[in-house]
Amino acid sequence: MKPPPLQPAGAWAPPRRGAAAALFACLLAACGASGDRASAAPQAAAERHPADPGLHLVDPRPLQGAGAVAFGPAQDWIAWAAGEEVRVLALDDRAGAGERRVPVGSLVADLGVAPDGALWVIADVPQLWRAGAPACRAEGVEADRLLAVDGEGAVVAAYSHSDGTGMLRQQVWLDAQCGVVDERIAPLPAGVADAQSDPGAPLGRATLRALHPDPTELAQRLSAVRLPAGAGVELAVQVSDDGRWWVLDGAQGRTLWRRAP
Repeated sequence: MKPPPLQPAGAWAPPRRGAAAALFACLLAACGASGDRASAAPQAAAERHPADPGLHLVDPRPLQGAGAVAFGPAQDWIAWAAGEEVRVLALDDRAGAGERRVPVGSLVADLGVAPDGALWVIADVPQLWRAGAPACRAEGVEADRLLAVDGEGAVVAAYSHSDGTGMLRQQVWLDAQCGVVDERIAPLPAGVADAQSDPGAPLGRATLRALHPDPTELAQRLSAVRLPAGAGVELAVQVSDDGRWWVLDGAQGRTLWRRAP
């Protein structure tokens, strides 16, 4: 998920003796008003110079074997791909229950969370999991990435190479029962170098939520973050919608961080 400069005081010379009494009386009369001004000064200064908006991240926790990551719809849990399983962890794990493991049976390449908390998983085929069990599979559909999800289904994409054309994207829309609704094949647009930087074709439904944040936007957000010395962080991978939880990548692999109060 960075004090105002002091203004130089004007020069002051002691008053002549004949004017000392009048000056003293004037100072007494103005004492209350000057006190009010003095008490208001810090507030006014704070309004002119707001507190450093820099964000502090604390309490890093390793996400063992993490590849793709996704936060639950209420940002109360996180799931990540780890080899041939999905691991799920409650973010406020005060009970110390630890992570739950959901074996998928084949390498998990990507995952995302539906609004009702169900897990879309890209493994041997796209599939939907509910309560730790498979609900449906999109048999015959090849997919490398999960692009977006909503309550009606998901959008997946597979990539291939064609001589003379270059990289192709096959984008498929699935319904909530893993059935194919639509399918489009097209070359990657100019300026998209590879599959990982591909935002996909227009999704077509306003409710579809893109799962992969723009790397440039994540880098800008990370540049405003304060981390402990020696954190070894290289990039941000994912941020929860409420901005409280961050997944960062670096020398220690992928780690989960919490925004400091």
